[in-house]
Amino acid sequence: MTLMKQAMITLSFFSILLLNGCDNTSTSSLSEKVSLPEQPSKPIQVKVPDWVGYYKAFIPCDTCEKKLISLRLHQNQTYSLKEISFLKQKIKQKESSGTFTFDEQNSNLLQLSDDKTKKNRYFSLHQHSIELLDQNKNPFKNFEQYQIPQVQNIQVNNALKYVDIQADLFKSEKIQLNGIESTQLTYFFEINNQSDRPLKLRNSDIVLVDNKNNEYIATIKNNPSSPIKSNSTQHELIVFIYPDSSQPAYIKIK
Repeated sequence: MTLMKQAMITLSFFSILLLNGCDNTSTSSLSEKVSLPEQPSKPIQVKVPDWVGYYKAFIPCDTCEKKLISLRLHQNQTYSLKEISFLKQKIKQKESSGTFTFDEQNSNLLQLSDDKTKKNRYFSLHQHSIELLDQNKNPFKNFEQYQIPQVQNIQVNNALKYVDIQADLFKSEKIQLNGIESTQLTYFFEINNQSDRPLKLRNSDIVLVDNKNNEYIATIKNNPSSPIKSNSTQHELIVFIYPDSSQPAYIKIK
């Protein structure tokens, strides 16, 4: 009888061990089945500040006929600036770059610091434009002439050989034309004539093509504009008018 009791106790002991082993195995298998694969993390969306972009316009010039300002503001608070002075017989071009900061007291005041000369320039930041200020951080007397709008590029399909043309949207205005709601777009053209002969552009040579393949002939503000000399660059303001039912797609040079 004693031997039977010992055998039963021994069998019970091994049965408990076996059951515990099975429980662990099933729990482990269940956890493996339930565990989900890691999801790839989504890229963080970084909002680009409104002031990042390209600014371009003619401003008054005391020592020349007119001056073209081209300024690019980058998100890392660096800038590149191009100034073109138009004289009667020649053109002077100056380029600079560096960093800029926002004034602690006035967040709309930009201070540009030239990397080479360490000289500062000051601009006032507005919605879709900037304003050139004097060295005392004050507006010029005719401040409206120192407004430099933020411009946008448009595709230019150019059929002219050895001529490079860039078009930047300078101004957009809503108008009424023959009783139809329309939009008037003014583009800032930079025309680089790399050929060995003068280039003469007419209104009919430049058209705006909309999303329905309709064409709208340009109006050159300085028309008749002077021929563009060989190996030289000329800047023109060119206007298009199209109905609001259309959307501009690209500019074609015939």
